[in-house]
Amino acid sequence: MTDSPTDDDRFQDFRLPGVPEQRPPDSSWERRLDDWHAMMCVGPHAELPEVLAGAQGELSLRRVMGRHQSSRFGHIFGGKRVPRDPAIPAAGRYEIDLVVVTPRRIAIIEVKHWSGTLRLDGEQWVYQRRSGEVQAFDSLVAHNDSKVRALRQHLQGTGLDVPRDLFSQVVVFTHPRLDLDERLAAHPNVVTLYDLQVNGSRFGRGVSGSELLLAKLIERCAKPSTASKLTDGLLEMMTPATTAKIAEVVGRLRTWDVVRLHGGRELIGDLLWVRAGGRRTNALAAGRTASLHWWRGKLWGLVPLVGLAPFGRLGGNLLPTTAVGIDDCVYFHEAGRPRPSVIALPHVDELRTG
Repeated sequence: MTDSPTDDDRFQDFRLPGVPEQRPPDSSWERRLDDWHAMMCVGPHAELPEVLAGAQGELSLRRVMGRHQSSRFGHIFGGKRVPRDPAIPAAGRYEIDLVVVTPRRIAIIEVKHWSGTLRLDGEQWVYQRRSGEVQAFDSLVAHNDSKVRALRQHLQGTGLDVPRDLFSQVVVFTHPRLDLDERLAAHPNVVTLYDLQVNGSRFGRGVSGSELLLAKLIERCAKPSTASKLTDGLLEMMTPATTAKIAEVVGRLRTWDVVRLHGGRELIGDLLWVRAGGRRTNALAAGRTASLHWWRGKLWGLVPLVGLAPFGRLGGNLLPTTAVGIDDCVYFHEAGRPRPSVIALPHVDELRTG
């Protein structure tokens, strides 16, 4: 008996086996009929159930995590990606959920919205969901330490040699129904909503709860804890100018690029190039968006079929406004996949660069 096919097995028609041939312009009825038939085969791609089931609270946080926020205590940045090794670009990048920059310290924060139980088994962290599924991870704290080293190296490359003692890192668990074993609950690098004195019932139901959580994180990093007040008080605090420069450098770090498919599913990763209107663009500016309007469906598809409009049009500020067609595509390296994929542009509603 074989396993039931997953969404990734059955509904990957937006991925192509290679770059489609760029056909010469042809406005004939036969070409429009072929393209109309191809557009009829483009169905919606809803977000994966496992993403929706486990991330509702986290999605609320990420709506505000992606923006730079500042307060009288310092700055907070979400979803930044830092090179693993500045000397080896091919080594890739770490994603840092949150970076908090204050005069007292720079904090690297990993955010997990897990519900169930979490315990230590030797060096491994064993997470059991409420469904009974069990997963084992290497230490999240050790992994976060690697991100601290990478960010410090990146800052050094810009002329900012920040002492290691001014870096800290924590793993924040945001779900109120996660039970930690005694060792993890006492771990100095593990923080829960209760530790931050945030009302867990509000978190995940509105942006206000997420903003409160972020404000508490900044405040926690800006002030020494009671247990280490003497030690922290002896550390030299950074000047306002240095703090501002660090925030500027962190702010320039890229976030994930996003491909939003027709139907709402979002792919995150690196957008390597786009072919739109038959023209390929490799250098894509950061922080830009391209929106795509397609004449899909049997009824609306009649508009381009009879020659009244192109099958698609691209707008936004990522690329010049242009007509797009069936042969257009993007080359995208999705996070977690071993190699980039060619994605058919007719399946795409929006592109965003981080």
